Amino acid sequence: MEHSKPVPTPIVEKFKLLREDKGRAVNPTYYKSLIGSLRYLTTIRPYIVFGVSLLSRFMEEPYTNHLQTAKQILRYNKGTLNDGIYYENTNEVNLIGYTDNDWAGDKTRKSTSEFAFHLGSGAISWSSKKQPLVTLSTT
Repeated sequence: MEHSKPVPTPIVEKFKLLREDKGRAVNPTYYKSLIGSLRYLTTIRPYIVFGVSLLSRFMEEPYTNHLQTAKQILRYNKGTLNDGIYYENTNEVNLIGYTDNDWAGDKTRKSTSEFAFHLGSGAISWSSKKQPLVTLSTT
């Protein structure tokens, strides 16, 4: 991956990963090691949390498309080596929150919710979580 070309996004928009893939099986030990390294990296790069948590669902039986998606996140990180969380020393401090939801984008109809809170110029809290229940209404 050292000589790979960087990509602009960690995950392709509206890309669906399935557990029942028809591709070739990948060595689970290698895949778990790669995902573990990416999970460690999420502490300083919160913008890859969604993709890494999505790939973590396939650690028992990974296939080639799961590995290719993990490699895409590595290629994205290669292009963002100089990016990171930066905290400015200012007198004006605003708390700003962002949230998103994929609205039952999983085959099981469970949604994934994400949020990030910024205090001043840097992120202080973030999460990406698959909902435990299927909701039939947004009310």
